[in-house]
Amino acid sequence: MLQKIKVIVFDFDNTLYNGDVWTNYNNHVLKILEKILPHKEAKELLDASVKVFQGNVHIDHIITLLKQKGYDYEKFLSLVKENVYVHPCEVEVISNDFLKELSKHYEIYCLSMSNENYLDFYFDKYKIDRAVFKEVLSADLLAEDKSKVPILLDIIKKENIKSTELLMVGDSYSHDILPAKKAGVQYLHYNSGNFNQLYDYFTENNILNCEKYKK
Repeated sequence: MLQKIKVIVFDFDNTLYNGDVWTNYNNHVLKILEKILPHKEAKELLDASVKVFQGNVHIDHIITLLKQKGYDYEKFLSLVKENVYVHPCEVEVISNDFLKELSKHYEIYCLSMSNENYLDFYFDKYKIDRAVFKEVLSADLLAEDKSKVPILLDIIKKENIKSTELLMVGDSYSHDILPAKKAGVQYLHYNSGNFNQLYDYFTENNILNCEKYKK
């Protein structure tokens, strides 16, 4: 049985919505880089960023590298705004009624590795009620160790709770579950692509009765 919790932190991508939206994302960003750099240099820069973020692309980090090397980061940023915020498939979005009801009983946060502009775009696009979250936080480039651990610890301190009173819900082992373990918090590795897994977990652990949200 889950220990008593007071705060719940949700990841964003593939947690508040379901859909295989990151297929070939690295290649997508590489094609954008190739519009301002030769292929070899574009690939080297992309690989350098991917190495830092354990196989994932982070636009803000790419921009930082472009600035450091004196490349045209403004053109890259312009191309990103035109092209990168595109999810090529249909997605299923979490119930806003569920989030609203949950927020009546717990402090809830959203913590993502995606940058703030991206989060703004997709909260609006998917019509997820941002107001139910106490804060929406981007760990992208904010944490010194490039992870969610320091921000999870900050939330624990700010809420004046024990680490075991926080629940981290996310789909990524490296970006959600491993940081949760390092921060000593409880976690739900939500990776079924079906919200019923989340609803069943919350119901069975007496967090919130979610039977009416199930399909």
